[in-house]
Amino acid sequence: MMQRFFDRIKNEKGSASVEFVMLGIPLFLPVLMYLNQFSSLSWAEETTRVIARETLRAYISSSDDGDGQYVASQAVHIIGLARGLSQRENDSISLSFSCSKQPCLSPSSVVKIKVSMKLDDGRTVEAIAQEHLSPWS
Repeated sequence: MMQRFFDRIKNEKGSASVEFVMLGIPLFLPVLMYLNQFSSLSWAEETTRVIARETLRAYISSSDDGDGQYVASQAVHIIGLARGLSQRENDSISLSFSCSKQPCLSPSSVVKIKVSMKLDDGRTVEAIAQEHLSPWS
């Protein structure tokens, strides 16, 4: 009886699958970790681009520069929450406007916004959006 048990253990049938599980899967862990980090960073960059684009649209839809700043800050908060940012990430968002003319919302003006966001893991993500205003606005 014991001899049959030892004969079964010595049989190498199925050893390739055991070797794959024991050696192959641990080798995939760094790849999976990298893909996870890449995915989260890509999501954060896309979210920052959406915030920049939509905040700029809210800004240029305003009646004047003062209202535009207020509407833009409100848009950032709402969009950040809608995209699933943490409160800390949402609060870390900073906006920087630059305009080719003063006031910014003048006809034929080019308005640019730079959005910076610090992620919970310490990285900073930035995005820039630009809009050309109509000469007839």
